[in-house]
Amino acid sequence: MPHSIQVPPETVRKWQEIVDLLAEIMRVPSALIMQVEPPNIKVFVSSESKGNPYEQAETAPLNTGLYCETVMKTRQPLLVPDALQDEAWKSNPDIKLGMISYLGLPISWPDGQIFGTICVLDRERNEYSDLFLRLLHQWRDVLQADLGSLATLNQQLEEREAKIQRLVDANIIGIFTWQQESIVEANDAFLRIVGYEREDLVSGRLRWTDMTPPEWLDLDFQQWMPELKRTGRLQPFEKEFFRKDGSRVPVLIGVADAEEAAKQGVAFVLDLSERKRAEAEARESERRYREIQAELAHANRIATLGQLAASVSHEIKQPIGACAVNAEAGLRWLGAASPNLEEARQAFERIAKDARRAGEVMNRVRGLVRDTPMNREWVQINEPIREVIALTRSDATRNHVSVRMALAEDLPPVQGDRVQLQHVMLNLIINAIEAMSAVDDGPRELTISTGKAPGAVLVTVSDTGPGVDPGNIDRLFEEFNTTTAVGMSMGLPICQSIVQAHGGTLRLTANAPRGAVFQFTVPASQNGVTSPGAAQ
Repeated sequence: MPHSIQVPPETVRKWQEIVDLLAEIMRVPSALIMQVEPPNIKVFVSSESKGNPYEQAETAPLNTGLYCETVMKTRQPLLVPDALQDEAWKSNPDIKLGMISYLGLPISWPDGQIFGTICVLDRERNEYSDLFLRLLHQWRDVLQADLGSLATLNQQLEEREAKIQRLVDANIIGIFTWQQESIVEANDAFLRIVGYEREDLVSGRLRWTDMTPPEWLDLDFQQWMPELKRTGRLQPFEKEFFRKDGSRVPVLIGVADAEEAAKQGVAFVLDLSERKRAEAEARESERRYREIQAELAHANRIATLGQLAASVSHEIKQPIGACAVNAEAGLRWLGAASPNLEEARQAFERIAKDARRAGEVMNRVRGLVRDTPMNREWVQINEPIREVIALTRSDATRNHVSVRMALAEDLPPVQGDRVQLQHVMLNLIINAIEAMSAVDDGPRELTISTGKAPGAVLVTVSDTGPGVDPGNIDRLFEEFNTTTAVGMSMGLPICQSIVQAHGGTLRLTANAPRGAVFQFTVPASQNGVTSPGAAQ
Protein backbone atom coordinates (compact mmCIF):
# COMPACT_ATOMS: atom_id res chain seq x y z
CA MET A 1 0.00 0.00 0.00
CA PRO A 2 1.30 3.54 -0.74
CA HIS A 3 0.99 4.71 2.89
CA SER A 4 3.63 2.09 3.78
CA ILE A 5 6.22 3.72 1.52
CA GLN A 6 8.97 5.39 3.50
CA VAL A 7 9.79 8.98 2.54
CA PRO A 8 13.59 9.23 2.30
CA PRO A 9 15.51 11.74 4.46
CA GLU A 10 16.47 13.96 1.51
CA THR A 11 12.77 14.38 0.63
CA VAL A 12 11.93 15.16 4.26
CA ARG A 13 14.59 17.89 4.27
CA LYS A 14 13.11 19.35 1.07
CA TRP A 15 9.61 19.40 2.58
CA GLN A 16 10.97 21.04 5.70
CA GLU A 17 12.29 23.88 3.57
CA ILE A 18 8.85 24.22 1.94
CA VAL A 19 6.93 24.63 5.20
CA ASP A 20 9.53 27.02 6.59
CA LEU A 21 9.22 29.13 3.44
CA LEU A 22 5.39 29.04 3.59
CA ALA A 23 5.36 30.23 7.19
CA GLU A 24 7.75 33.04 6.32
CA ILE A 25 5.95 34.21 3.17
CA MET A 26 2.43 34.00 4.63
CA ARG A 27 3.60 35.37 8.01
CA VAL A 28 1.87 32.70 10.06
CA PRO A 29 3.20 30.88 13.11
CA SER A 30 2.52 27.42 11.73
CA ALA A 31 2.89 25.61 8.40
CA LEU A 32 2.46 21.83 8.42
CA ILE A 33 2.50 18.72 6.31
CA MET A 34 0.25 16.15 7.97
CA GLN A 35 0.15 12.43 7.26
CA VAL A 36 -2.67 10.00 7.95
CA GLU A 37 -1.67 6.86 9.84
CA PRO A 38 -4.96 5.27 10.93
CA PRO A 39 -6.17 5.46 13.61
CA ASN A 40 -4.10 8.64 13.98
CA ILE A 41 -3.04 11.70 12.14
CA LYS A 42 0.65 12.67 12.44
CA VAL A 43 2.63 15.86 12.07
CA PHE A 44 5.00 14.77 9.31
CA VAL A 45 6.86 18.10 8.91
CA SER A 46 6.38 21.25 10.99
CA SER A 47 7.76 24.72 10.29
CA GLU A 48 10.44 26.02 12.59
CA SER A 49 8.68 29.40 12.80
CA LYS A 50 8.27 31.26 16.08
CA GLY A 51 5.16 30.36 18.08
CA ASN A 52 4.45 27.08 16.27
CA PRO A 53 2.82 24.74 18.82
CA TYR A 54 3.01 21.63 16.61
CA GLU A 55 6.01 19.31 16.93
CA GLN A 56 7.22 16.92 14.29
CA ALA A 57 6.04 13.30 14.77
CA GLU A 58 3.29 14.47 17.16
CA THR A 59 0.12 12.42 16.69
CA ALA A 60 -3.57 12.92 17.42
CA PRO A 61 -6.49 10.50 17.07
CA LEU A 62 -8.78 10.76 14.09
CA ASN A 63 -12.49 11.48 14.43
CA THR A 64 -11.90 14.41 16.80
CA GLY A 65 -12.84 17.21 14.39
CA LEU A 66 -9.39 18.50 13.45
CA TYR A 67 -9.11 20.85 10.48
CA CYS A 68 -6.84 18.43 8.58
CA GLU A 69 -9.14 15.51 9.30
CA THR A 70 -11.94 17.33 7.48
CA VAL A 71 -9.68 18.04 4.46
CA MET A 72 -8.67 14.39 4.23
CA LYS A 73 -12.27 13.19 4.48
CA THR A 74 -13.68 15.61 1.91
CA ARG A 75 -10.51 15.75 -0.23
CA GLN A 76 -11.35 19.41 -0.78
CA PRO A 77 -9.53 22.63 0.16
CA LEU A 78 -10.63 24.11 3.49
CA LEU A 79 -10.57 27.77 4.53
CA VAL A 80 -11.54 28.74 8.08
CA PRO A 81 -10.97 32.51 8.57
CA ASP A 82 -12.01 32.56 12.24
CA ALA A 83 -13.14 29.42 14.09
CA LEU A 84 -14.26 31.45 17.10
CA GLN A 85 -16.90 33.12 14.96
CA ASP A 86 -18.00 29.90 13.24
CA GLU A 87 -20.37 27.58 15.12
CA ALA A 88 -19.14 24.59 13.11
CA TRP A 89 -15.59 25.00 14.39
CA LYS A 90 -15.90 26.30 17.95
CA SER A 91 -15.23 22.83 19.37
CA ASN A 92 -12.22 22.17 17.11
CA PRO A 93 -9.26 20.81 19.16
CA ASP A 94 -6.86 23.11 17.28
CA ILE A 95 -8.51 26.10 19.02
CA LYS A 96 -7.11 24.86 22.30
CA LEU A 97 -3.66 25.52 20.83
CA GLY A 98 -4.76 29.02 19.87
CA MET A 99 -5.07 28.32 16.13
CA ILE A 100 -8.30 29.99 15.05
CA SER A 101 -7.69 30.29 11.29
CA TYR A 102 -6.77 27.57 8.81
CA LEU A 103 -6.02 27.02 5.12
CA GLY A 104 -5.31 23.50 3.91
CA LEU A 105 -5.22 21.28 0.82
CA PRO A 106 -5.32 17.47 0.50
CA ILE A 107 -2.22 15.57 -0.64
CA SER A 108 -2.72 12.28 -2.50
CA TRP A 109 -0.68 9.41 -3.84
CA PRO A 110 -0.77 8.84 -7.61
CA ASP A 111 -3.36 6.03 -7.18
CA GLY A 112 -5.71 8.43 -5.37
CA GLN A 113 -5.12 7.26 -1.81
CA ILE A 114 -4.82 10.11 0.64
CA PHE A 115 -1.39 10.91 2.06
CA GLY A 116 -2.38 13.86 4.25
CA THR A 117 -2.54 17.63 3.98
CA ILE A 118 -0.44 20.73 3.55
CA CYS A 119 -1.77 23.61 5.63
CA VAL A 120 -1.08 26.87 7.42
CA LEU A 121 -2.59 28.05 10.72
CA ASP A 122 -2.74 31.41 12.44
CA ARG A 123 -3.59 32.68 15.92
CA GLU A 124 -5.49 35.59 14.44
CA ARG A 125 -8.34 35.93 12.00
CA ASN A 126 -6.93 35.38 8.48
CA GLU A 127 -8.84 35.41 5.21
CA TYR A 128 -5.81 33.96 3.30
CA SER A 129 -5.88 35.68 -0.08
CA ASP A 130 -6.23 33.92 -3.45
CA LEU A 131 -2.50 34.51 -3.93
CA PHE A 132 -1.77 32.46 -0.82
CA LEU A 133 -4.16 29.76 -2.00
CA ARG A 134 -2.40 29.53 -5.38
CA LEU A 135 0.95 29.36 -3.60
CA LEU A 136 -0.31 26.51 -1.44
CA HIS A 137 -1.59 24.74 -4.57
CA GLN A 138 1.84 25.03 -6.20
CA TRP A 139 3.62 23.59 -3.20
CA ARG A 140 0.99 20.84 -2.93
CA ASP A 141 1.72 19.94 -6.59
CA VAL A 142 5.43 19.71 -5.76
CA LEU A 143 4.70 17.37 -2.88
CA GLN A 144 2.43 15.16 -4.98
CA ALA A 145 5.10 14.99 -7.70
CA ASP A 146 7.55 13.79 -5.04
CA LEU A 147 5.04 11.17 -3.92
CA GLY A 148 4.64 10.09 -7.54
CA SER A 149 8.37 9.61 -7.86
CA LEU A 150 8.46 7.67 -4.61
CA ALA A 151 5.58 5.46 -5.73
CA THR A 152 7.31 4.76 -9.07
CA LEU A 153 10.56 3.98 -7.30
CA ASN A 154 8.74 1.76 -4.82
CA GLN A 155 7.07 -0.12 -7.67
CA GLN A 156 10.43 -0.64 -9.34
CA LEU A 157 11.89 -1.89 -6.07
CA GLU A 158 8.97 -4.25 -5.57
CA GLU A 159 9.36 -5.57 -9.12
CA ARG A 160 13.09 -6.00 -8.55
CA GLU A 161 12.47 -7.77 -5.27
CA ALA A 162 9.94 -10.01 -6.99
CA LYS A 163 12.51 -10.90 -9.65
CA ILE A 164 15.10 -11.61 -7.00
CA GLN A 165 12.60 -13.74 -5.11
CA ARG A 166 11.79 -15.67 -8.28
CA LEU A 167 15.52 -16.21 -8.78
CA VAL A 168 15.87 -17.43 -5.20
CA ASP A 169 12.88 -19.73 -5.55
CA ALA A 170 13.99 -21.05 -8.94
CA ASN A 171 17.14 -22.52 -7.37
CA ILE A 172 19.13 -21.91 -10.54
CA ILE A 173 21.97 -20.46 -8.50
CA GLY A 174 22.85 -20.74 -4.82
CA ILE A 175 21.86 -17.70 -2.76
CA PHE A 176 22.30 -16.99 0.93
CA THR A 177 21.98 -13.97 3.20
CA TRP A 178 24.43 -13.45 6.03
CA GLN A 179 24.76 -11.35 9.15
CA GLN A 180 28.13 -11.06 10.80
CA GLU A 181 29.51 -14.58 10.34
CA SER A 182 26.19 -16.44 10.34
CA ILE A 183 24.13 -17.56 7.36
CA VAL A 184 20.59 -16.51 8.25
CA GLU A 185 18.77 -17.61 5.09
CA ALA A 186 19.57 -19.70 2.02
CA ASN A 187 17.79 -21.30 -0.89
CA ASP A 188 17.78 -25.02 -1.67
CA ALA A 189 20.38 -24.61 -4.42
CA PHE A 190 22.98 -23.32 -1.96
CA LEU A 191 22.18 -26.01 0.58
CA ARG A 192 22.67 -28.66 -2.13
CA ILE A 193 26.03 -27.14 -3.08
CA VAL A 194 27.36 -27.39 0.48
CA GLY A 195 25.51 -30.58 1.38
CA TYR A 196 23.53 -29.19 4.33
CA GLU A 197 19.86 -29.61 5.20
CA ARG A 198 17.37 -26.87 5.97
CA GLU A 199 17.27 -28.08 9.55
CA ASP A 200 20.94 -27.12 9.84
CA LEU A 201 20.07 -23.63 8.62
CA VAL A 202 17.09 -23.23 10.96
CA SER A 203 19.20 -24.37 13.91
CA GLY A 204 21.55 -21.44 13.33
CA ARG A 205 24.61 -23.67 13.02
CA LEU A 206 25.63 -22.51 9.56
CA ARG A 207 28.50 -20.03 9.64
CA TRP A 208 30.29 -19.09 6.44
CA THR A 209 33.55 -18.73 8.38
CA ASP A 210 33.33 -22.36 9.56
CA MET A 211 32.57 -23.48 6.01
CA THR A 212 35.62 -21.70 4.56
CA PRO A 213 39.02 -23.49 4.47
CA PRO A 214 41.74 -21.65 6.45
CA GLU A 215 43.76 -20.48 3.43
CA TRP A 216 40.61 -19.01 1.84
CA LEU A 217 39.45 -17.51 5.14
CA ASP A 218 42.70 -15.56 5.42
CA LEU A 219 42.08 -14.16 1.95
CA ASP A 220 38.48 -13.29 2.87
CA PHE A 221 39.52 -11.17 5.84
CA GLN A 222 42.67 -9.69 4.33
CA GLN A 223 41.30 -8.79 0.88
CA TRP A 224 37.61 -9.36 0.29
CA MET A 225 36.04 -8.00 3.48
CA PRO A 226 38.00 -4.71 3.35
CA GLU A 227 36.97 -4.29 -0.28
CA LEU A 228 33.33 -5.03 0.62
CA LYS A 229 33.39 -2.34 3.31
CA ARG A 230 34.95 0.10 0.84
CA THR A 231 32.77 -0.55 -2.24
CA GLY A 232 29.66 -2.27 -0.90
CA ARG A 233 30.01 -5.23 -3.26
CA LEU A 234 32.42 -7.85 -4.54
CA GLN A 235 32.75 -8.82 -8.16
CA PRO A 236 32.51 -12.62 -8.61
CA PHE A 237 35.62 -14.43 -7.43
CA GLU A 238 36.58 -18.06 -6.89
CA LYS A 239 36.99 -19.72 -3.53
CA GLU A 240 36.14 -23.01 -1.80
CA PHE A 241 33.64 -24.12 0.84
CA PHE A 242 33.71 -27.17 3.08
CA ARG A 243 30.75 -29.44 2.48
CA LYS A 244 29.02 -30.97 5.47
CA ASP A 245 30.90 -34.24 4.83
CA GLY A 246 34.25 -32.41 5.00
CA SER A 247 34.98 -32.45 1.27
CA ARG A 248 35.64 -29.25 -0.61
CA VAL A 249 33.57 -27.65 -3.33
CA PRO A 250 34.96 -24.92 -5.64
CA VAL A 251 32.55 -22.04 -6.12
CA LEU A 252 32.20 -18.70 -7.85
CA ILE A 253 30.78 -16.18 -5.40
CA GLY A 254 29.58 -12.59 -5.68
CA VAL A 255 28.62 -10.51 -2.64
CA ALA A 256 26.67 -7.32 -1.92
CA ASP A 257 26.34 -5.78 1.53
CA ALA A 258 23.15 -4.38 3.00
CA GLU A 259 24.74 -1.74 5.22
CA GLU A 260 27.83 0.41 5.27
CA ALA A 261 29.64 -1.65 7.90
CA ALA A 262 29.45 -4.76 5.67
CA LYS A 263 28.01 -6.78 8.56
CA GLN A 264 25.13 -8.23 6.58
CA GLY A 265 24.33 -8.83 2.95
CA VAL A 266 23.55 -11.35 0.23
CA ALA A 267 25.83 -13.74 -1.66
CA PHE A 268 25.29 -15.52 -4.97
CA VAL A 269 27.09 -18.86 -5.33
CA LEU A 270 27.74 -21.00 -8.42
CA ASP A 271 29.10 -24.54 -8.12
CA LEU A 272 32.29 -24.86 -10.21
CA SER A 273 32.82 -28.59 -9.67
CA GLU A 274 31.87 -29.59 -13.21
CA ARG A 275 33.85 -26.77 -14.76
CA LYS A 276 36.95 -27.61 -12.70
CA ARG A 277 36.60 -31.26 -13.68
CA ALA A 278 36.31 -30.30 -17.34
CA GLU A 279 39.32 -27.99 -17.04
CA ALA A 280 41.39 -30.79 -15.50
CA GLU A 281 40.37 -33.14 -18.29
CA ALA A 282 41.19 -30.47 -20.85
CA ARG A 283 44.63 -29.93 -19.31
CA GLU A 284 45.31 -33.65 -19.39
CA SER A 285 44.14 -33.83 -23.00
CA GLU A 286 46.34 -30.88 -23.86
CA ARG A 287 49.32 -32.51 -22.15
CA ARG A 288 48.75 -35.74 -24.03
CA TYR A 289 48.25 -33.84 -27.26
CA ARG A 290 51.59 -32.09 -26.76
CA GLU A 291 53.27 -35.41 -26.08
CA ILE A 292 51.81 -36.93 -29.24
CA GLN A 293 52.69 -33.81 -31.20
CA ALA A 294 56.30 -34.01 -29.96
CA GLU A 295 56.45 -37.70 -30.90
CA LEU A 296 55.04 -36.95 -34.34
CA ALA A 297 57.47 -34.08 -34.79
CA HIS A 298 60.36 -36.37 -33.93
CA ALA A 299 59.06 -39.03 -36.32
CA ASN A 300 58.65 -36.38 -39.00
CA ARG A 301 62.23 -35.22 -38.55
CA ILE A 302 63.44 -38.77 -39.02
CA ALA A 303 61.21 -39.23 -42.08
CA THR A 304 62.61 -36.00 -43.50
CA LEU A 305 66.13 -37.24 -43.01
CA GLY A 306 65.22 -40.36 -44.95
CA GLN A 307 64.60 -38.14 -47.94
CA LEU A 308 67.91 -36.39 -47.23
CA ALA A 309 69.87 -39.64 -47.16
CA ALA A 310 71.16 -39.25 -50.69
CA SER A 311 72.15 -35.64 -50.11
CA VAL A 312 73.88 -36.41 -46.81
CA SER A 313 75.66 -39.39 -48.36
CA HIS A 314 76.95 -37.18 -51.15
CA GLU A 315 78.03 -34.48 -48.71
CA ILE A 316 79.95 -36.98 -46.59
CA LYS A 317 81.44 -39.03 -49.43
CA GLN A 318 83.23 -36.01 -50.83
CA PRO A 319 85.26 -35.09 -47.71
CA ILE A 320 85.87 -38.76 -46.84
CA GLY A 321 87.13 -39.45 -50.36
CA ALA A 322 89.32 -36.37 -50.17
CA CYS A 323 90.69 -37.59 -46.84
CA ALA A 324 91.67 -40.92 -48.41
CA VAL A 325 93.38 -39.24 -51.39
CA ASN A 326 95.29 -36.81 -49.17
CA ALA A 327 96.30 -39.59 -46.80
CA GLU A 328 97.80 -41.58 -49.65
CA ALA A 329 99.58 -38.47 -50.93
CA GLY A 330 100.95 -37.73 -47.49
CA LEU A 331 102.23 -41.26 -47.11
CA ARG A 332 103.95 -41.04 -50.49
CA TRP A 333 105.69 -37.79 -49.53
CA LEU A 334 106.85 -39.34 -46.28
CA GLY A 335 107.93 -42.60 -47.94
CA ALA A 336 109.99 -40.97 -50.65
CA ALA A 337 113.79 -41.39 -50.68
CA SER A 338 113.95 -37.77 -49.64
CA PRO A 339 110.76 -37.21 -47.55
CA ASN A 340 109.01 -33.89 -48.33
CA LEU A 341 107.71 -32.90 -44.91
CA GLU A 342 106.09 -29.66 -46.13
CA GLU A 343 104.02 -31.44 -48.76
CA ALA A 344 103.09 -34.13 -46.17
CA ARG A 345 102.04 -31.41 -43.67
CA GLN A 346 99.80 -29.75 -46.26
CA ALA A 347 98.22 -33.09 -47.10
CA PHE A 348 97.42 -33.74 -43.44
CA GLU A 349 95.99 -30.21 -43.09
CA ARG A 350 93.65 -30.99 -45.99
CA ILE A 351 92.72 -34.25 -44.24
CA ALA A 352 91.85 -32.34 -41.05
CA LYS A 353 89.81 -29.76 -43.00
CA ASP A 354 87.81 -32.43 -44.84
CA ALA A 355 87.27 -34.36 -41.60
CA ARG A 356 85.85 -31.22 -39.96
CA ARG A 357 83.60 -30.73 -42.98
CA ALA A 358 82.25 -34.26 -42.62
CA GLY A 359 81.82 -33.72 -38.89
CA GLU A 360 79.80 -30.55 -39.46
CA VAL A 361 77.47 -32.42 -41.78
CA MET A 362 76.93 -35.12 -39.16
CA ASN A 363 76.35 -32.54 -36.42
CA ARG A 364 73.64 -30.91 -38.51
CA VAL A 365 71.96 -34.25 -39.05
CA ARG A 366 72.29 -35.19 -35.37
CA GLY A 367 70.73 -31.88 -34.31
CA LEU A 368 67.70 -32.49 -36.50
CA VAL A 369 67.23 -36.07 -35.29
CA ARG A 370 67.78 -35.41 -31.58
CA ASP A 371 64.46 -35.24 -29.68
CA THR A 372 65.01 -32.43 -27.20
CA PRO A 373 62.66 -29.86 -25.65
CA MET A 374 62.60 -26.30 -26.94
CA ASN A 375 65.83 -24.53 -26.07
CA ARG A 376 65.40 -20.77 -26.04
CA GLU A 377 68.43 -18.84 -27.18
CA TRP A 378 69.22 -15.73 -29.18
CA VAL A 379 69.58 -16.70 -32.83
CA GLN A 380 70.67 -14.76 -35.89
CA ILE A 381 68.19 -16.36 -38.26
CA ASN A 382 70.45 -16.27 -41.33
CA GLU A 383 72.99 -18.66 -39.79
CA PRO A 384 70.72 -21.72 -39.29
CA ILE A 385 69.11 -21.03 -42.67
CA ARG A 386 72.50 -21.24 -44.41
CA GLU A 387 73.19 -24.55 -42.66
CA VAL A 388 69.90 -26.05 -43.86
CA ILE A 389 70.53 -24.83 -47.41
CA ALA A 390 73.93 -26.54 -47.28
CA LEU A 391 72.27 -29.80 -46.16
CA THR A 392 69.73 -29.72 -48.99
CA ARG A 393 71.93 -28.42 -51.80
CA SER A 394 72.73 -31.92 -53.16
CA ASP A 395 69.03 -32.82 -53.12
CA ALA A 396 68.29 -29.63 -55.05
CA THR A 397 71.05 -30.39 -57.56
CA ARG A 398 69.77 -33.91 -58.11
CA ASN A 399 66.29 -32.53 -58.93
CA HIS A 400 67.71 -29.78 -61.14
CA VAL A 401 66.52 -27.01 -58.81
CA SER A 402 68.47 -23.78 -58.68
CA VAL A 403 68.69 -22.25 -55.22
CA ARG A 404 68.94 -18.50 -54.67
CA MET A 405 69.51 -16.82 -51.31
CA ALA A 406 68.46 -13.25 -50.55
CA LEU A 407 69.28 -12.94 -46.86
CA ALA A 408 68.97 -9.43 -45.49
CA GLU A 409 71.83 -8.06 -43.41
CA ASP A 410 71.54 -6.36 -39.99
CA LEU A 411 68.51 -8.40 -38.94
CA PRO A 412 67.68 -8.27 -35.22
CA PRO A 413 68.14 -11.55 -33.33
CA VAL A 414 65.17 -13.76 -32.53
CA GLN A 415 64.74 -15.84 -29.41
CA GLY A 416 63.90 -19.45 -30.06
CA ASP A 417 65.05 -23.00 -30.59
CA ARG A 418 67.68 -23.06 -33.31
CA VAL A 419 67.07 -26.73 -34.17
CA GLN A 420 63.28 -26.35 -34.33
CA LEU A 421 63.59 -23.31 -36.59
CA GLN A 422 65.92 -25.32 -38.81
CA HIS A 423 63.34 -28.09 -38.86
CA VAL A 424 60.76 -25.64 -40.21
CA MET A 425 63.15 -24.50 -42.93
CA LEU A 426 64.09 -28.09 -43.78
CA ASN A 427 60.44 -29.09 -44.22
CA LEU A 428 59.63 -26.06 -46.37
CA ILE A 429 62.70 -26.50 -48.59
CA ILE A 430 62.21 -30.28 -49.06
CA ASN A 431 58.52 -29.74 -49.83
CA ALA A 432 59.41 -27.09 -52.42
CA ILE A 433 62.06 -29.29 -54.08
CA GLU A 434 59.66 -32.23 -54.09
CA ALA A 435 56.87 -30.11 -55.62
CA MET A 436 59.15 -28.78 -58.39
CA SER A 437 60.42 -32.28 -59.25
CA ALA A 438 57.03 -32.86 -60.90
CA VAL A 439 57.40 -29.78 -63.16
CA ASP A 440 58.54 -30.72 -66.68
CA ASP A 441 58.43 -27.30 -68.33
CA GLY A 442 59.91 -24.00 -67.20
CA PRO A 443 62.62 -23.30 -64.65
CA ARG A 444 62.80 -24.91 -61.25
CA GLU A 445 63.78 -22.07 -58.93
CA LEU A 446 63.86 -22.02 -55.14
CA THR A 447 64.31 -18.66 -53.44
CA ILE A 448 64.99 -18.30 -49.72
CA SER A 449 64.92 -14.77 -48.38
CA THR A 450 64.82 -12.97 -45.05
CA GLY A 451 63.76 -9.46 -44.11
CA LYS A 452 62.25 -7.29 -41.45
CA ALA A 453 58.57 -7.17 -40.49
CA PRO A 454 56.92 -5.04 -37.79
CA GLY A 455 58.40 -6.37 -34.55
CA ALA A 456 59.57 -9.57 -36.23
CA VAL A 457 61.88 -11.23 -38.75
CA LEU A 458 60.23 -12.52 -41.93
CA VAL A 459 61.44 -15.70 -43.67
CA THR A 460 60.17 -16.51 -47.18
CA VAL A 461 60.50 -19.75 -49.16
CA SER A 462 59.14 -19.48 -52.71
CA ASP A 463 59.18 -22.02 -55.53
CA THR A 464 58.07 -22.34 -59.13
CA GLY A 465 56.28 -25.64 -58.67
CA PRO A 466 52.68 -26.43 -59.66
CA GLY A 467 51.31 -24.33 -56.81
CA VAL A 468 48.39 -25.15 -54.54
CA ASP A 469 44.67 -25.08 -55.21
CA PRO A 470 43.29 -22.14 -53.11
CA GLY A 471 40.61 -24.48 -51.82
CA ASN A 472 43.27 -26.76 -50.33
CA ILE A 473 45.36 -24.09 -48.56
CA ASP A 474 43.63 -24.50 -45.19
CA ARG A 475 43.64 -28.31 -45.49
CA LEU A 476 47.41 -28.32 -45.99
CA PHE A 477 47.79 -27.33 -42.33
CA GLU A 478 45.58 -30.17 -41.12
CA GLU A 479 47.31 -33.16 -39.58
CA PHE A 480 47.59 -36.32 -41.71
CA ASN A 481 46.65 -34.44 -44.86
CA THR A 482 48.74 -34.22 -48.00
CA THR A 483 48.08 -33.04 -51.53
CA THR A 484 51.03 -34.84 -53.11
CA ALA A 485 51.60 -38.47 -53.97
CA VAL A 486 54.73 -38.46 -51.86
CA GLY A 487 55.76 -36.16 -49.08
CA MET A 488 55.31 -35.35 -45.42
CA SER A 489 51.67 -35.27 -44.40
CA MET A 490 52.62 -34.11 -40.90
CA GLY A 491 55.21 -31.57 -42.05
CA LEU A 492 53.17 -28.40 -42.39
CA PRO A 493 51.03 -28.85 -39.23
CA ILE A 494 54.21 -29.34 -37.21
CA CYS A 495 55.87 -26.38 -38.90
CA GLN A 496 52.86 -24.28 -38.01
CA SER A 497 52.86 -25.43 -34.38
CA ILE A 498 56.60 -24.69 -34.07
CA VAL A 499 56.19 -21.20 -35.51
CA GLN A 500 53.18 -20.50 -33.27
CA ALA A 501 55.11 -21.76 -30.23
CA HIS A 502 57.70 -19.12 -31.07
CA GLY A 503 54.97 -16.44 -31.16
CA GLY A 504 54.94 -16.13 -34.96
CA THR A 505 52.65 -17.00 -37.88
CA LEU A 506 53.00 -19.24 -40.94
CA ARG A 507 51.01 -18.60 -44.10
CA LEU A 508 50.86 -19.82 -47.69
CA THR A 509 50.15 -17.72 -50.78
CA ALA A 510 50.40 -18.23 -54.52
CA ASN A 511 53.57 -17.32 -56.40
CA ALA A 512 53.48 -15.49 -59.74
CA PRO A 513 53.35 -16.75 -62.41
CA ARG A 514 53.25 -20.15 -60.72
CA GLY A 515 54.31 -21.92 -57.59
CA ALA A 516 53.84 -21.34 -53.88
CA VAL A 517 55.20 -18.92 -51.30
CA PHE A 518 55.55 -19.91 -47.65
CA GLN A 519 56.23 -17.10 -45.21
CA PHE A 520 56.70 -17.26 -41.48
CA THR A 521 57.56 -14.66 -38.86
CA VAL A 522 59.44 -14.93 -35.59
CA PRO A 523 59.18 -12.05 -33.06
CA ALA A 524 62.47 -10.18 -32.93
CA SER A 525 64.43 -8.41 -30.23
CA GLN A 526 63.70 -4.69 -30.02
CA ASN A 527 66.46 -2.82 -28.20
CA GLY A 528 67.32 -5.97 -26.34
CA VAL A 529 63.69 -6.74 -25.34
CA THR A 530 61.62 -9.41 -27.03
CA SER A 531 58.33 -8.51 -28.62
CA PRO A 532 55.02 -9.57 -27.08
CA GLY A 533 54.32 -13.17 -27.95
CA ALA A 534 57.98 -14.14 -27.93
CA ALA A 535 59.45 -16.52 -25.43
CA GLN A 536 58.02 -16.22 -22.00
